[in-house]
Amino acid sequence: MTINHSLLPERLSKAVESLKALQREQIYFAPVRHHSPACSYALMQLIKEVQPTHILIEAPSSFDTILEQLLHIGVKPPVAVLCQTQKNIAEPTKSQYTTDQQTTSSEPKTEDNTSDLTPKSITYSAFYPFCHYSPEWLAVQMAKKQQANIQFIDLPWSLQTDQSIDSDSDHNRSLLSETYLKHSQYIQRLMQKLHCRDHDEVWEHLFELKDYDDIADWQNFFVDTFIWCAMSRLDYSQESLIAEGSVQREQYMITAIGQLKKSNPEAKIVVVTGGFHTLALLEGLWQNQLILPKRSDVTQFNRQRKSSTQDQTWLIRYSFDRLDALNGYASGMPSPAYYQTAWQAMLHYDKTANQDQSGRKSRQQLTLTLMSEIANKLRQQPNYNNSTGFVPLKSAIEQATLLADLRGHNGPGRYDLLDAIQSCFIKESIDTAHGEFWLSVQSCLSGNLLGNVPTGTSQPPLVNDVYSTLKKYRFKLDDTNPKLTHIDIYRKPEHRQRSRFLHLMTFLNVGFANRLDGPNYIHGQRLNVMFEDWRYAWTPMVEARLIELSQQGTKLEQIAINKLQLDAEQLIHDKTGSVSLLAVEQLTQAALMGLDDYFNDLVDKFANFIENDGELDSLISCGHRMLYLWQGRTFLQFKATSTLLSLLTKIIKQSFFLLNKLKQHENEQQQNLGILLSFRDLLNHLPDELDVDQFKQDFYLNLFRLQPELTQAPLIRGAIDSMSYLDSYLSQSQLENNIKINFSLGTQNEQTISYFIGIMQCTPELVIHSSILLDSLDQLLIDWSPEQFIEILPDLRYAFSQLNPKQNASLAEKIAKKHHISDADLHFQQHQFSENQLQKALSLEVLITEHIKQQHLTDWFKQ
Repeated sequence: MTINHSLLPERLSKAVESLKALQREQIYFAPVRHHSPACSYALMQLIKEVQPTHILIEAPSSFDTILEQLLHIGVKPPVAVLCQTQKNIAEPTKSQYTTDQQTTSSEPKTEDNTSDLTPKSITYSAFYPFCHYSPEWLAVQMAKKQQANIQFIDLPWSLQTDQSIDSDSDHNRSLLSETYLKHSQYIQRLMQKLHCRDHDEVWEHLFELKDYDDIADWQNFFVDTFIWCAMSRLDYSQESLIAEGSVQREQYMITAIGQLKKSNPEAKIVVVTGGFHTLALLEGLWQNQLILPKRSDVTQFNRQRKSSTQDQTWLIRYSFDRLDALNGYASGMPSPAYYQTAWQAMLHYDKTANQDQSGRKSRQQLTLTLMSEIANKLRQQPNYNNSTGFVPLKSAIEQATLLADLRGHNGPGRYDLLDAIQSCFIKESIDTAHGEFWLSVQSCLSGNLLGNVPTGTSQPPLVNDVYSTLKKYRFKLDDTNPKLTHIDIYRKPEHRQRSRFLHLMTFLNVGFANRLDGPNYIHGQRLNVMFEDWRYAWTPMVEARLIELSQQGTKLEQIAINKLQLDAEQLIHDKTGSVSLLAVEQLTQAALMGLDDYFNDLVDKFANFIENDGELDSLISCGHRMLYLWQGRTFLQFKATSTLLSLLTKIIKQSFFLLNKLKQHENEQQQNLGILLSFRDLLNHLPDELDVDQFKQDFYLNLFRLQPELTQAPLIRGAIDSMSYLDSYLSQSQLENNIKINFSLGTQNEQTISYFIGIMQCTPELVIHSSILLDSLDQLLIDWSPEQFIEILPDLRYAFSQLNPKQNASLAEKIAKKHHISDADLHFQQHQFSENQLQKALSLEVLITEHIKQQHLTDWFKQ
């Protein structure tokens, strides 16, 4: 498990010599893999032996502002530094965007186009996580013990965004990315040669599972990690590294190291940096001798360092599940709970100086402990209760040990553990066990530990306010496990406040909770449900989002009001929707969030929104949403219910005024029919406190007044006739007379069928109970020629699709009775076949199959 140094490329051989030469100048490099217990253990031995005066860490120089917080005794990993910077970018306006989309010219934009660009501020965020076994965390803590100076030497985050991020990319990322190592061709070849599954297994095989004493030999250990990372770096061109921003960062770090050495020649410096960058740092500092920075380099360095003032840095809680590479984390080791336990075993070994047991025995004990925990977890699942008894557990522990011996490991590692679990605990097919089984195993190895940041630590007031409010409402925030809460929104005032706060956080996309069940007053769903169910979890991303929001204010309520106002202004400016519809949606949201002042202010202005809304569709939708608000008035605690009733009245009257729009846009009859039915449904559900009968009477009077102008809208006429009859505003004789007129021979076929469809969409049962409608349709079918029938058949099918199976059966029976057809003649399915018919069918099948083969279409039919 040692990397062969004899066949290194000349460039790396020289770099190894430079590494040793710089040590003679008292500059010691520790090329690490982020979150590696082995790297941390070797670094611990390096710092103990060298006793440095300065420890330099690859992290943005703006982290200097929170160094005191990192050193606070109350900080317990996992934690992370959240770094944010704001950038103003030019964004095309909507009109400019449309133009750009439509043009096919490849010519560059002219200066005239810049007038269509509007500035937009974007917040770029990055996380720099620490856990107990992170080399960077160990460096900070040991520097405190050794009273060494700590300096963060990477390029400020604001300048890193200029180098490697454009406006369309992800605005949240990790500052400890290992993408280059993961995709290195060198590591891919190592994976093949060592028969490993991925780069994590290669790393574990070569480094994490070394003997503890070999890891403690930091000189050789860090030469090996340097070669591992440097060989990976050789896969990438200088141009790609410049484009990604690595070269600019490395030049900044070189100047930082050189300037320190120039100002303090006697300094003993330990440099903790990701191994991928170490080659460039060595070559930049040593070319036959130590190269100290020129005045121009220092000037540029100081100018760049000032950019750190544009960064905002916060120390926040982090969690193992966020740190786990298997959950999408961009860098570092997988299964943090596993490596946390491995790190503690290393510390115990170092503390006892090998008095209790060897490193090999320590790893075997670690395997025993973890395997037992995983077995206990699996026993809680009924499907695997019988697979994790004493015998399978004993077999798994033995197999992990034997696998480690076979692979040349100094004790079982993570992959040995997983392979033994798969072999001994899974009794059925491996493919069928990849669900709950592996989720439980991963959960044990990943963990859900949430770090701690002392209350006195500097954080935006908004974060502290939200955290204390959630604590007051008795939410459990001690770990990142998702939890469920059942809220009695009607009977318990405290629960109602909890609901409001959760709705507030959801509206602002904080990411703390999502609702699983409960009444939806915006879309009118499940309004009779009296409880809400939420799933919630306090995660690092919640804190990150709150810190981002803290730039807008110190209270969530005020931030939400500002967002509501901005949304309204944007909608009015873009003219992309109805103002009244937006207003009622905002009313609902404000009520759900408990923003009483904003709700009352919006209610006062709502009458103007209704008067200025000239769209019948949006007004009726607005009325429906007002009804949802009315139904939730108890839960939402409305005080001025009379105001809601007066607004509903105003919506109805304004809609009456706009009914004449139904005669417009004859090609949009189907859409207008939907609006008409929605209007009728609104009237049928109005509160009893309103004069519903008068509203319905006015509704039909307006429709009757409008009918003479609907000569080219037969679908609407049919709907009006059927609705009027159904609500007793049209007598049966009047309905039959209207049907006769619309089915007369002088009427065009398309208009007649459109009228019929209008009836069927409103009252499909009418075709069963009204003999005149059925007789008129029957006579029409008799008079049609075969060509006319074929032409109109799709519309007829659509009309009769409104009937349910029972209604279809009743209609068929009625037609059969009219035309003296027996029940037997109505059955079209054939259940009996003669032997001759069967032989003909088989012969035909053979003939078709042979023809398909001749045409070479067999494979095509299989697809």
